Amino acid sequence: MDENELRAALRDTITHHPEPPPMESKSAIAAARRKASRRNLLAGVGSAAAILGITLALIPGQGKVGGGTGMQVAAEPSGAVQPFPVETPSWAGTTPSGLAKTEPSWPAENSGDATADSGQHYQNGKKLLTSVLGVVPDGYTAKSGNTTDGVPFRSHQSTIEGDFWRNMAAVAIGKGAGVGELLVEVSEPGNGLPKDACALTKQFWGRGGNCTPVTVGNAKVGVIHEGAGTAWAGYRHSDGTVVYVMQSTSPTYADPTANGLRPLAGLPLTDAALAELATHPSFR
Repeated sequence: MDENELRAALRDTITHHPEPPPMESKSAIAAARRKASRRNLLAGVGSAAAILGITLALIPGQGKVGGGTGMQVAAEPSGAVQPFPVETPSWAGTTPSGLAKTEPSWPAENSGDATADSGQHYQNGKKLLTSVLGVVPDGYTAKSGNTTDGVPFRSHQSTIEGDFWRNMAAVAIGKGAGVGELLVEVSEPGNGLPKDACALTKQFWGRGGNCTPVTVGNAKVGVIHEGAGTAWAGYRHSDGTVVYVMQSTSPTYADPTANGLRPLAGLPLTDAALAELATHPSFR
């Protein structure tokens, strides 16, 4: 008896002679374990199935293999049924050759990581900060300097994200004794973000949320609130540039406990004003 005949005989024995589980609890548990062992054994007959994670399923009345056992292999529960392979594929049991360890290659303007610290993209982040300073809401002032734990009230950065660059700028804004923040993030074309306004807005930092579409002229903008202290808008320009504008009643990166900062009494902008700001031409 060769390997294929042994495999067929094993399938026939297993599928045509099931063992009914006894009613006694201990015996029932033992029978269940034996059934599990049989399933594992059958799965191990085809090492290719184990490698690919293919699920074995008994499907009566379908194309038969192994002497009419009705044993089938389905790639997934709803997938097309395929017959169990008669022979083990030539690649089964082999291990792919290991890949050499590689390190990311950063542009010259980046010093060892994804963030630009010189060059044109660094300047783009700096320019975005200037643009944010130019749209601070009336009645609020842009804070300067640092918090007591060294977090700057004004910041910007540009990072490479695979095939595109993302610029971000944040400004702490104050009114009375309260300090909040206005943050803008711009992703260049090729970012792969959704075209739908609300689907796009939910992608901001992976935060999700309940989105309200807002119309600004001919533009569709999504707006999401997260509690009473944070809201952001998302807009995609026709060339694929994506702009997010977030407002909050306290600075994102500063620890209010460490700095004794008080939050703003409320969000500076209405939803309509926040959505309009996301379409501001200076952020492109």
